Amino acid sequence: SVVNIATATNSQTPPVSAFATNVSVANGVGDRTWVDRNANGIQDGGEPGLTGVTVRVYSGTSNLLATTTSGVAGAYAFTNLPNGSYFLEFAPPPSYLVTLQDQGSDNALDSDIATNTGRTAIFPLSGGTNDTSWDAGFYALASIGDTTWVDSNYNGQQDGGEPGLSNVVVTLYNAASNVIGTTTSSLAGAYAFTNLLPGSYFVTFAPSAGYL
Repeated sequence: SVVNIATATNSQTPPVSAFATNVSVANGVGDRTWVDRNANGIQDGGEPGLTGVTVRVYSGTSNLLATTTSGVAGAYAFTNLPNGSYFLEFAPPPSYLVTLQDQGSDNALDSDIATNTGRTAIFPLSGGTNDTSWDAGFYALASIGDTTWVDSNYNGQQDGGEPGLSNVVVTLYNAASNVIGTTTSSLAGAYAFTNLLPGSYFVTFAPSAGYL
């Protein structure tokens, strides 16, 4: 066998190199990491790339070969890989979670990593292949909340000096009208629902006794 270099690149940083063996023809792998704003596991129009994702390429026998970080548009790439079997591992920035895997009928638009490991399946590279089919989607959890208040002058606006209203029962529903959660406004009128999957929601308010 002969020795060659496996190189990792993105659009922002210089190449990162790791040694690989049994090289006959140089191959490449890469594509895109993105923000799956609606957490449906599909790259919808307008969803941006996600920068700062750590991407690692391993041999089929789990030897780490090279590491890179996704660029501004979410692009990543590994080049100069010898013929063989590989898998990729993705580690997102803080506050992001792995989206659903293998959704929809278009393999070019889905996310290819397992939700529990952040890894792809093992795949072969040979004959000078440049495989640009391995995408990874991530989403951030959402929150909904604000204030219930006493509209002292009944004008529909929160004027200065109008106090918050406590003990208002607030119920959160998803787009299918299923109850997601219920809470009660605080002494200052604050309420919040956190750690929500991206999606469409609506809220209803049941006022305290004596209020309309």
